[in-house]
Amino acid sequence: MAATDDDFRFAAAVAAFGQKLRGGRYLGGFDYGEIRELAADARGRDAHGYRGEFLRLVGLAESLQSR
Repeated sequence: MAATDDDFRFAAAVAAFGQKLRGGRYLGGFDYGEIRELAADARGRDAHGYRGEFLRLVGLAESLQSR
């Protein structure tokens, strides 16, 4: 995964988040923390703040799950 570019890794984090919201059937234990870490490491240049907003949504979903 490290050999891929930021856009690919960020897209993978978004796909994993979608899977996690649907129950995580195909994630093999990949949790919200790992999704957030993958997205944060691949954030790159975020001119409009969309990637930052995504990171906030992942954190919010994680906090709701732990309740």
